[in-house]
Amino acid sequence: MLKKSFVIASLTLSFLFFSAVLAQDAGTVEITAEDLGIKESGPFSWLTNIVRDVQIFFTFDPIKKSERQLEKASQQLIKVREIVGENVDGPVLQEKLAKADEKYQETIEKINTRIEEFKGENPEAPQLKTFLDKYTDHQLLHQQILKKLEEQVPERAMETIRENRKEHLEKFGETMNRLQNKEELKERLQEGLEDNQRRIEQRIMQMEILDELEQAVPAIKEGIEELKEEKGELFQELRIRNQQNR
Repeated sequence: MLKKSFVIASLTLSFLFFSAVLAQDAGTVEITAEDLGIKESGPFSWLTNIVRDVQIFFTFDPIKKSERQLEKASQQLIKVREIVGENVDGPVLQEKLAKADEKYQETIEKINTRIEEFKGENPEAPQLKTFLDKYTDHQLLHQQILKKLEEQVPERAMETIRENRKEHLEKFGETMNRLQNKEELKERLQEGLEDNQRRIEQRIMQMEILDELEQAVPAIKEGIEELKEEKGELFQELRIRNQQNR
């Protein structure tokens, strides 16, 4: 009797695990606050935002200041997702999305300007390389959040998010082209694709975003084409998985 119960329990756990894997591959997962290295929003998130703004104001190291602003940008996108969740059919959704996107873009532009100035003065600084690794990764994760939101809102809001996302993608590509050479860019763009610790959906979405980036920013088109050629098997595997998940 005990042996039979053990077998049933084992089969149940196996079924639950297999179901979880299928759910992930079916596209039910999304980028979390943890993925972005920030805390989930809570009842006192307004206070957290004030503290972060004070920290940013009194941070004078340009890399550390940019890191904190990158956290702020990530938090702003999490907020956008909350706005959509609370007002998916609401009449004020369009207005709220516009305001949230304006704040996000302002934060990103501050980072871009500061980092370009820092690189001009410190082109070989190791902390710049470390930051660019993180910045590239987070910008691609931000794109994934926005891409997911397109599927969750009414058509008018969808067009707004899509247009904003395209603009963000173009600015990101142009900035990264100015900050690094082709080989550095290829190395950074492939990291998320090769990370087996990440959910398969994330890796597939990053591949789709690279396809969009290739078309949106001619200056880095050659680098992405070379990356696809060098990592042909990886791209083929991800495309097959993508077809299986549809």
